Amino acid sequence: MGCCILGAFDEAVADGVSEEWFGSQCHKSAWRLIERVSMKGEVSEQRVIMAASCEADWGDKKTTLVDFVDRAIARENYHYWSEPCRLKVRQRSYHRFAVDLQRSVIDAVDVDAVTDRAESALFELRKFAESERGNNRRESFRRIIEMMKRAHNGDGIVGLSSGFDDLDGVLGGLRDGSLYTIAARPGMGKSTLAMNIAEHLTMKGGTPVAFFSLEMSEDELNQRMLASHCGVNLQSFINHGYDRSERGEILRQMTGSVPELEAGPLHICPRTDITIDQLRAEARRLVTKKDVKLVIVDYMQLLGVASRHGASRVEVVGEISRGLKKMALELDLPVIALAQLNRLIENDNHRSPRLSDLRESGSIEADSDVVLFIHRDKNVVFIGGRMLCRIVVGKNRNGPQGVFDICFNRDVCRFEDWRSHRDLVEEAEKSRS
Repeated sequence: MGCCILGAFDEAVADGVSEEWFGSQCHKSAWRLIERVSMKGEVSEQRVIMAASCEADWGDKKTTLVDFVDRAIARENYHYWSEPCRLKVRQRSYHRFAVDLQRSVIDAVDVDAVTDRAESALFELRKFAESERGNNRRESFRRIIEMMKRAHNGDGIVGLSSGFDDLDGVLGGLRDGSLYTIAARPGMGKSTLAMNIAEHLTMKGGTPVAFFSLEMSEDELNQRMLASHCGVNLQSFINHGYDRSERGEILRQMTGSVPELEAGPLHICPRTDITIDQLRAEARRLVTKKDVKLVIVDYMQLLGVASRHGASRVEVVGEISRGLKKMALELDLPVIALAQLNRLIENDNHRSPRLSDLRESGSIEADSDVVLFIHRDKNVVFIGGRMLCRIVVGKNRNGPQGVFDICFNRDVCRFEDWRSHRDLVEEAEKSRS
């Protein structure tokens, strides 16, 4: 406090010091006084003492301010005193956390909700402890400049690459703190698209990914990834759709690919009964222990919530979507959540989907930074055995909306950029018109 009075106030603010750092009311009051002085100009001992003389609360306590200054000696001693102060703040925060946790456990009705709040609070305490001198704003600007450098030096991708050129071109990559909703009716390839993104990041970039599957088992997901990685129609293989020599070669190819796939940092969490609080808790653990950089949820309407008697389905889904967005911000990573569309769209001449088609909640639209729809025409166009689909960018908080083509090879569980089949797509477009 004395160092701040002597002129180190701006440096303290830049380091993240605030009124909440101080325990006693006297110290809090002194900090507010220095803040008021700083709003009128440069902070100095003379100006602070003069300001105190003009305030009734400080009229008979100016000696306290003088004592602060005498102890500090000089503003240059700021760093000597700031580190013990920071340690004290952490100790006080952990003590408050322990007291609040004890009170919550005693009064708890939903233990899972208490666990989620406790882990969230502990995660924030760890982030504070690991932050460099608490300077969050400086760190924020550093990240922004790094992002701009990547955009300048590379191909415009400032986040994680999805592995699809057109998608990366529109979104600029998958950005930290953002919620990406991929929505479609059943059978359109939502899970496949999400798995393709996970495969690209884990296998080509070595980026750890967490995949929460509420609909399929781990074996089913790994089977799809094996099919995509090897370019093999596993269903046809199982049903003897290949001759014997082909089957032998395919089996050798798949067997040889397993070690590579096993080594990829993909963490599959197959849970059919998980709540949003439990998912957030598990995601925190994976970020801490496995350095996960992307979380995928398949799919959000299957998530549960803590017991809420009388809550409507719209309210429940709203709580889920808000929880997913909070998770993206808290963990500072992108979250991809798959979502179902209303069945009514099937009765509307297979029109292109809209944001209002998101099933059971308008809050999905509000909470999502990006909403993507997978769509294909009523009369499906096939090009080289692949279905021609469209990705509709219904919402993009940080960029343009739009529509682009993509090829879906359902047999091998893989989406592909249409540019790799440009001639076939152009021919298909002519047939569309």
